[in-house]
Amino acid sequence: MLTKSKSEVRISRKEWERLRKNPNFTELIELLEDQADLEAAKRVRGKDMTLSQYLTKRGIRNNH
Repeated sequence: MLTKSKSEVRISRKEWERLRKNPNFTELIELLEDQADLEAAKRVRGKDMTLSQYLTKRGIRNNH
C-alpha cells in the first residue's frame, strides 16, 4: 500500500520487498536505501557529502 501526503510518501514493507525483487525496480530501491544510509552517516559523522560522492566512495557508483 502507498500513502501520500504533502510532506511524505510511505510504502508498506511488504510492497517494498516485492519491488526490491522486481528487476525493473531493484536499482531504484537500492539507491533509496543508499540515500537513507548516507543521511544516517552524515548525522553520525557530521560530514557533508553528496550522494554521488558517497556512492563513489563505496565503489557502487553507476554512471547512468
